[in-house]
Amino acid sequence: MTEPTSRRRVLAAVSATAAAGLAGCTDFTGDGGDGDQGGTDTATGTPTDEGPYRNGVGADASVSFDVPGSGTELRSRSVTWAATAEGVTIEESGEVTEGAGHYHVLVDTEPVEPGETIPSDDAHVHYGTGQTDGVLELEPGEHTLHLQVGDGEHTAMDLTDAVEVTVAESASLRADTTVDGSTVEWTVTPEGYDVVPASSGFASDAGHLHAVIDTEPVPVGAVVPEDGQHVHYGDGSTEGTLDLAERLDDYEAGEHTIHFQVGTASHRATSVVTTVTVTTE
Repeated sequence: MTEPTSRRRVLAAVSATAAAGLAGCTDFTGDGGDGDQGGTDTATGTPTDEGPYRNGVGADASVSFDVPGSGTELRSRSVTWAATAEGVTIEESGEVTEGAGHYHVLVDTEPVEPGETIPSDDAHVHYGTGQTDGVLELEPGEHTLHLQVGDGEHTAMDLTDAVEVTVAESASLRADTTVDGSTVEWTVTPEGYDVVPASSGFASDAGHLHAVIDTEPVPVGAVVPEDGQHVHYGDGSTEGTLDLAERLDDYEAGEHTIHFQVGTASHRATSVVTTVTVTTE
């Protein structure tokens, strides 16, 4: 199996609906740390000291981390997560909008103190496009993941949730192909992984196949495009045919590389991929 280069060699898996003992939000204490709502000084744009910084979000707001299979050992380093928010708007980074922010996932490190800037490194993964789901590529082992909201300028807010996960690296794919002229007949066999329709929804250790032709696999967590070189099998197919002459604008007979790569229900790429080289006529 050929693995695409990891963008973030962060640690283990992500959490499901709520990891036992860790579901819920973590409240920081500090000046006024009795749950008072912190805010932003409208004149300076800086956090106030009325309580832990929440950027105008009410005290009853919360966020929740969802990582399917988080009570079990996950079989792939590509860990799928999703998050939900109550009482706070999740939007793109940029301008600071009161009552809003975006997600960050912190890997094996504590949440950032509210009012401080969230770093951007392997342990602090920013989702500044406003996305509410993603894929983390994590090292095998046990890990703690924190979800934390930051405002438009990445200032940490007092809105967090946490899960503990364990990741293995046993999932793989095997592809078998035959060629007739420009047509490739293929079968993919998953091991330690489930290939399911996209309509099956959000899951860890499960997803649907994509054929990536004559280009690099899609980076982990990025959305798989849909064009001549990227074919989606959202119906859960594990076999089919590809006529490369029909799909490729610059098709020439000869060697072609096909990566069969798993994506999540939202078509985000994982590192579960296998690669074949075929010769067409």
